[in-house]
Amino acid sequence: MNVFIPEELIKQVQLLLSDIVKKELNKFLDTNESTHHFLNKKQTCEYLNISNNTLDSWIKQGLPCIKVGKTVRFSKTEINRWLQKQ
Repeated sequence: MNVFIPEELIKQVQLLLSDIVKKELNKFLDTNESTHHFLNKKQTCEYLNISNNTLDSWIKQGLPCIKVGKTVRFSKTEINRWLQKQ
């Protein structure tokens, strides 16, 4: 049995699917951004496009960080605030 589907209907379905995928992807990215608000040292270096030595120097100069034992985390908000004051 052959089923004929009009070209216009196919285009509408493609657009609908495209919109759904975009919306779901944006939701995922928004959620992912908020859950990864705190960065480790490597992520912070990548975020700022600096070396680990520069990051260590900035920490000594007062870059805000959160230390729990040997673990160090950085808040993007605090990083940006600190950079604006420099």
